[in-house]
Amino acid sequence: MPPMSETYETHAKGIRILPGAWRPHYPWEHIAWVSPPWPSQDYIWLDFPEAVFTGQGLLFLSHVNPPIPTVFTDQPKVEWFQITNGIAFDRTLPNGVSFGGSLVKKGETEVGLELHIQNGSGKPLEKITLQTCAFLRAIKEFAAYTMDNKFVHVPDKGWIPYLEAKNLTEEKGTVKLGWRSGKAVADLPAMATRSDAAERYVVMTWYGSTLSLVGNYRHPCMHADPKFKDLTAGEGASISGALLFHEGPLDQFKLI
Repeated sequence: MPPMSETYETHAKGIRILPGAWRPHYPWEHIAWVSPPWPSQDYIWLDFPEAVFTGQGLLFLSHVNPPIPTVFTDQPKVEWFQITNGIAFDRTLPNGVSFGGSLVKKGETEVGLELHIQNGSGKPLEKITLQTCAFLRAIKEFAAYTMDNKFVHVPDKGWIPYLEAKNLTEEKGTVKLGWRSGKAVADLPAMATRSDAAERYVVMTWYGSTLSLVGNYRHPCMHADPKFKDLTAGEGASISGALLFHEGPLDQFKLI
């Protein structure tokens, strides 16, 4: 029997990283599109970063949210540029603080993430926490409007649903559950979303720089939100993370 011919749905295989867009009315967003390694025509949209909170205020927000004041608004568009196996960007804010990031394909199931900040403001930059959003509505298998497909790893229990973990009272972990806050319940700095098409997952982490894990069923999305160390005037720092894809039971996933 001859092999089945390839179809539109099965043609696109392997991780692809492309400059993207989400809300064209906010042209200063940094959106990257990432496809899974299995055959798929769809993309995860990474808002990278969505927000930069500091002791000097909310220095950057990728969109307008009227209840949340931002120090700098209506920033100019910054283009992604190509690097080996990926894309990158850099932005400088009016106060001299600059930041940027990159996404790089690292093997068949991993996209390496990097973010950096340089404090050119002339004064200390403290309490630096970011939001990095993996927006899932554009990739059908992860797009359900629910938190039931989100999982975190907790001591003595392993991988359990996010909402179940959030209801735990004992803080036996090191990573918070909530919007840059909450109880330190998780013992792995990673959040996983389960596909509704097969037993497979997308996982987001900032490794040791992960501050908190959270999702929002209204979008839907998932976050592994990172933190930076305090920076003196003129000092810079960078952090590394990953977007990882796993096929098979979640308890067989290893965070390297």
